Amino acid sequence: MLRSDGNREGETVGDNTSLSVDRRSYLKLAGVAAGSASMLSGAASAAFTRRGIKFKHTVDMVADAGCDPTGNEPCDSKIRNAADDHTLLKFPPGEYKITEKNVILRKTNLGFLGEGDVRFTVPKRYNEKMFVVEDGTGLLFENIDVDLRAAGATPGLHFGVDDDLEVHDVEYIGQGIHPNSDPRGGGNGNPDVTYGLYPIVRSPDGTGTVSNVVAKNDGLMGAYNHGDGRVGVWIGLSHKGTVTLKNCQFEGFPNNGLYCSRTGGAVQVEGGVFRNNDITQVRLSSSDSYVKNATITADFDNSNSPNPGDTLNSRGVRFEAGKFGYRGASVENCDITIASTPNSSGGVVVGSDGADHAVRNTRIKVDVDSIRGFYAKAPVGFGNRGPPPKPHTATLENVSVTGSASSADAIRIDQRDDSVVKGCCIDQNGGNRDGVRLVDSDGSKVVNSTIDVNGQRVVEDNSWVRTRNIDASGSCPTPNQGGGRLPHTLTIDGAGSRTNYSFSVSGSLEGTGALTPEDTISGSSARGAVGSGTDRYGFSGELVAFDLDGQANVTVDGQPAHVGQRPDHGLIIDGAGSRTDYSFSVSGDLKGSDAITPEDTISGSSARGVVGSGKDCYGFSGELVAFDLDGQANVTVDGQPARVGQQPDHMLTIDGVGSRTDYSFSVSGDLKGSDAITPEDTITGSSAQGVVGSGTDRYGFSGELVAFDLDGQANVTVDGKPARIGQRPDHALIVDGTGSHTDYRISVTGDLEGKELNRADSISGSTATGATKGGRDCYGFTGALVVLEVTGDATIYLDGERANPNDYFENVLTITGTGSRAEYTFSTSGTLRPTRANDATINSNDTRRGSTAIGQVGGGRDSYKFSGEITDSSLSGNAVAHLNGNEVQL
Repeated sequence: MLRSDGNREGETVGDNTSLSVDRRSYLKLAGVAAGSASMLSGAASAAFTRRGIKFKHTVDMVADAGCDPTGNEPCDSKIRNAADDHTLLKFPPGEYKITEKNVILRKTNLGFLGEGDVRFTVPKRYNEKMFVVEDGTGLLFENIDVDLRAAGATPGLHFGVDDDLEVHDVEYIGQGIHPNSDPRGGGNGNPDVTYGLYPIVRSPDGTGTVSNVVAKNDGLMGAYNHGDGRVGVWIGLSHKGTVTLKNCQFEGFPNNGLYCSRTGGAVQVEGGVFRNNDITQVRLSSSDSYVKNATITADFDNSNSPNPGDTLNSRGVRFEAGKFGYRGASVENCDITIASTPNSSGGVVVGSDGADHAVRNTRIKVDVDSIRGFYAKAPVGFGNRGPPPKPHTATLENVSVTGSASSADAIRIDQRDDSVVKGCCIDQNGGNRDGVRLVDSDGSKVVNSTIDVNGQRVVEDNSWVRTRNIDASGSCPTPNQGGGRLPHTLTIDGAGSRTNYSFSVSGSLEGTGALTPEDTISGSSARGAVGSGTDRYGFSGELVAFDLDGQANVTVDGQPAHVGQRPDHGLIIDGAGSRTDYSFSVSGDLKGSDAITPEDTISGSSARGVVGSGKDCYGFSGELVAFDLDGQANVTVDGQPARVGQQPDHMLTIDGVGSRTDYSFSVSGDLKGSDAITPEDTITGSSAQGVVGSGTDRYGFSGELVAFDLDGQANVTVDGKPARIGQRPDHALIVDGTGSHTDYRISVTGDLEGKELNRADSISGSTATGATKGGRDCYGFTGALVVLEVTGDATIYLDGERANPNDYFENVLTITGTGSRAEYTFSTSGTLRPTRANDATINSNDTRRGSTAIGQVGGGRDSYKFSGEITDSSLSGNAVAHLNGNEVQL
């Protein structure tokens, strides 16, 4: 069915409209019993999960269902009969003939799995969807290729579910050219041609993943046919959830490679190659939709289509769909090249019905004259499409536009107030080429950019534009055009002896060539071994980290990978969709990949940032010391779970300046040392003391830094920020509850502050009272501890050492020797006993007779706790006496 604007709205079956009464009626007329029971129960087995979908039964489609694996007899009815709830249909190696549209409805957890080389074939001139699986939830289609090499065959796959759509490892083999298609839409009877893939998630909370799908259609260019020409992937109005296309490759379609702009659901394109499609390579619109880490190319001098000269408009990325109120998609970290084409309106184009969209960290190269790198058309609508919703701003951050194109502008923005061109780099020296042109776009800005063109750097056409920090020359990053499914190739060429390696990349990763079972891939990381052979990997993004144990020649795209200059480990924070804040610290060097955004910052060996549905990547040496995660994300180190829930939240770094410096500190939570500390550095509970010289000591901890005492010079930071140790107390006292109720009172001679207290705890001057049960109360203080009263069962720590409440009365008298022998005596009106308070010792030279103490000190210290008052005292020799921290005369 065509809309009045000439674009396809969708078929009665297989469009992206809701499953309506009319649609059900159509299915009934087509001979499909909606929700009919399967004629084959399948082999019962224990429940199992594949790709996150739970199954209870498996059916061998040859042994159990009777399909012909030679491709001579049709398999349609056998597949329909075997399809049932919680059932995985397994296809042994072979060819399976499909001759009609197979409609399967209302199934829960249905799977199609090819075991080995499995292909579905179709007859000549087959122009239908092979399968329409609809109106259920949980669908797997994996490792089954679609063979369209029969003359004039243009089959498609339609998968629509509420949730849990999984499509993986599918290749469309052959060219999809309908025999009656006519380039440029001319001729009589130009047909509607079936699209390649319709992945639909109907529930707003539902998700789907389409990965490693390859379709080198190599069709007729110019056969757009008013929207009825063949499309690679179509996602339209009834898609409400989120579908992610990972590492896919779509080439040579006459009506868009990915046509995913007529939907309010999210379409997230991650990695992959999209090349030489007519109209657009990737077409998006809605909020939360993006194309990221992809290679996008229009190079029709190297096209396999039979008529590349008839190409109508080979744009890289197009944003539109303001007609439906959709807005907000983005391009991130992509390589876009317009190398050769008869017609194109730009590398990235925002249509006249496109609202606000953004391009970030992306490299665009244009070698064809009069074609722009970025073009945001005036948001006025066209045809029956009204203007898009506001805002209309265009945002370009860290975008480069290079190449030899002349004439027109590298970047043009029309009627879009408050647009931003920031941190961009334009290096185009073709004749009559301007840099950035803003037309009727008041309040826009072009800042912190390099613009090297033969024409004007910034053209203000009836616009008031702020410009700042514009350089006239400089080199700009250029895109990698790639050659396969993923744009880059990593090669590890062994030198003969066994060499182990591990590495991580910021995008997608797959193995190619002669990998062995020793070589494994986990997400964006791999580890393996090479001897005299060669291991090869394809990847998108950048090489974040590489660790090599032995000798090998390692290259990226044929150039040295500089593995000895790279971090050893890769940390990847893969967002789950919602906003998640994180911070972490490592014990060595740290750097971020080009996948991190301006919200992500690095300070020394620490970083903090935000991730949503994307991925942040870091390379580091040493070990992961601390990680704090506020939200949901999958965090891995070298492809393995980082166990962030078991990591401390913060990192304390003590960076020496050369001379010996002693330190001690306490935290309110757990404490552990990194591999950088030495035997001189010790940890006791939540406290530590150590020595640093010209090196660096690092500790991970939870809670807060309660106290820090530094004797010397050092740079001390917490999570990369100054720890302000000169403003912190010298000592820490921790009341650690054991489960039963405990009341306590403490007094000190100096300043007192609390950490992580509750409503039962209070501080008045230098005294605190409180209660604890199973928790932990923490105090930092200066001076001396003079009162420690505890009623109940709790463990008390003073600077990491267990403190005995019996060592503290209301008063503490301390006599400190200066080196020579000094004798003392004093009496009190109450009780008296020796104590180890204030680091004192108790020895046989000191005696106590009732309420009188007689003793001597040399270079040490004696302390006594007592009640009442001192009634009599004397001191002979050189010593200093302190009562409750204040110096007194005896």
